Parts: sequence; structure tokens; C-alpha cells
Amino acid sequence: MQAWREELGAGTLHWRVVRSRIPGRFVAARGHRHPSQTAAREQTWDDVARVPALAHAAGRQAWLYVSLFDEGWPLAPSRVRAVSYHNAMHGRHVAWQSDLTRLHPDWVTVDRRGRRRQWGVVSLAYPEARRACVELWASLIGPTRFDGLFVCLRSQSRPADHADQFGFNEPVRADFLRRHGVDIRRDDFDVHAWRDLLGGYLTTLLGETRAALARDRRGLALGVARGDVHGPPRGNATLAWREWLNQGLVDHLVIDQHSSQCPSMRHELWPMHRGTGYLQSYLDDDGLPPLAEHLSAIYGPEAAGSGIQLFVARQWCERNPGTEAALRAISGVAGLVFGSFRHDNPGPVNRGDWRAGQVTRQRVSGTLR
Repeated sequence: MQAWREELGAGTLHWRVVRSRIPGRFVAARGHRHPSQTAAREQTWDDVARVPALAHAAGRQAWLYVSLFDEGWPLAPSRVRAVSYHNAMHGRHVAWQSDLTRLHPDWVTVDRRGRRRQWGVVSLAYPEARRACVELWASLIGPTRFDGLFVCLRSQSRPADHADQFGFNEPVRADFLRRHGVDIRRDDFDVHAWRDLLGGYLTTLLGETRAALARDRRGLALGVARGDVHGPPRGNATLAWREWLNQGLVDHLVIDQHSSQCPSMRHELWPMHRGTGYLQSYLDDDGLPPLAEHLSAIYGPEAAGSGIQLFVARQWCERNPGTEAALRAISGVAGLVFGSFRHDNPGPVNRGDWRAGQVTRQRVSGTLR
């Protein structure tokens, strides 16, 4: 932690919850072992107790890092894994799935025909699904001294074939029918209104999470893609980030998150699936202005007038002091966010395989102010 402060300038730590703390099931094909399950068994210290204490002793904050759209998936048959896999190195023959979706598969977002699910992605149209998320996060952070909760929207789920493929669960159909008199499963419909409806459920969840955290005066931070839609691998659902700022639903907003690349080893995830039809996509900057222009003209002014702290994720970029200084100098930008793994583990990074040697420190992301 001292090294992160001195060598990376870390002012706040985002400590990622280890998967073994999330109720779920690890699965591996014959002859394989799930590395996360193995690592969990080897951990001999209580990170959620020690990390906040160490951070506070160093005059730093620590926020607990959880994922929203990363509930995992069942292990696919071998014939499917031969041509379609998360990552050839560590996600081809193993899987993990949370109890949230394993016990409630109907909560997983579905296509228009109701036949295909995007495993790992929960439809927030279900009030009980949102309640389950909030209750889980509250149970994780409640006994700890973490200063706040960082909810990341990165998803490792298989990308949709096209951007408007998923989001037709029954509560969405019923809500749209009530508001617009149109059945989205059967009739032509206003796709923009549907995308806004999907985005509205996330705004509702943020309000519910905010209320739960306020009881113990905990902060709420959110990590999202840059732009006005969720983007790959999820779809064109609206990101109403201006509304979040105006309503004070978050304390920190971290933009430019990236779901198609591993921030530690930089491996591409689901390389054979990219999807089409995105209004905005960080994969090729389609529909997005250059980052510095986006920050100067849009994000910076909005954040500066809201009192919300704006951060820019840089885990997927090579370090460049000049670029980083220029980004930090933009009005409204409170700091940058980095992952510590590549800094801490040059050996595995150089080998291109984090399994080939023991890593030295737990992966976190930290803000550079």
C-alpha cells in the first residue's frame, strides 16, 4: 500500500471483492481447475478487515469494489467451448455463476423471443433482483470500515450479437405496454423509448443503493463506459449519467471503463464475438469524440457544476506522464484510475500469463489525484 502511494500516487483504493465472498458456484471441465477458487483457498488473511485499517492509517480512503453485470455463466458444452470462449488462457474450460442467477435464471436479461439469455447480466426491471443486489452489497460492506461502495458496470459476459438484442424481460414488456400502449415482444415500438426505459432501471437501482448506504454514511461510486449508452458487450441502453449528477445519486463517477479487455494482462475477452449496431462503442471510438475533447466540452463542465467527483479509468492504457498530466489538468476531472496489477507484477506481465508465477499483491484500482 505504501508502494501504491509512493510509486502510483494512489489517493483512494478500490478493493475488489474476491469472488469466493459472492454466493455462487465454481465449475471446471474434467482435467481443469478454476484459478479463482484455488486462490480463495490459499488466502490466509481477512482482506476486508485489514485493507480499510491500513488505508486509514496511511491517511487514505478505501472503497469496496463490486460488479453489477458480472454474475457469471454455466459451463458451456465442450463443442461450444471449442469455438466460443471467454478467454483462451483462463476462461475457456472453467466457469463461475452467482447464486443470484443460478437460482433465479428468469432474472437474466433475455432477447425479444424470450429464448436466449445474456448470462451474467441481470435485468434490473425486477424489483426483487435490485433488492437482492442492494442487500448483498450492504451485507458485504456493513461489517467493514470501508468508506464507500464502488459499483463497476464492466461485464465479462459474452457480447450480444447486436446491440439491441437483449432487454425484453416480462417486467420491461409490462412497463412499456403501460406507458406507451405497445407490446415490445409483438409489435413495432419506439426503440429510443425502450432504451431509455432500460436505462431508467439502473437509475432506480442507484437511488435504492444510495438510500441503503446513507444509513451508515457510506459513499457511492460508479464505474461506466464513456458516452450515453452502456456499449459493448451489453447494448444501447441509456446511461443517464447527467441525471445521476443532477440528483446527487453518486459521489464519484469513473468513466471510460472497458469490458472487452482484461486490465491486468490486456487479453481480449470473447475475441470471436464483437457485436454490431452500437450507437457508441469504445472498441473503435464509434460515435464518441476524442477523450480530451469529451472531458473538456461535456463531462468536465457537468461534473464541475454538480459537486460530484469525476475520474477517468486508465487501466487499459500504457502509462504516459504527459497524457496523464493533460487529462488531470482538464477542469472538472478529479483524478485518474489505474490498476495495480501490471505495476506490481512485471514477471507475469512479461510472460503474458499471470498463472506462471505467484503474484505479489492483490489487484486493486486506485485514484491518482
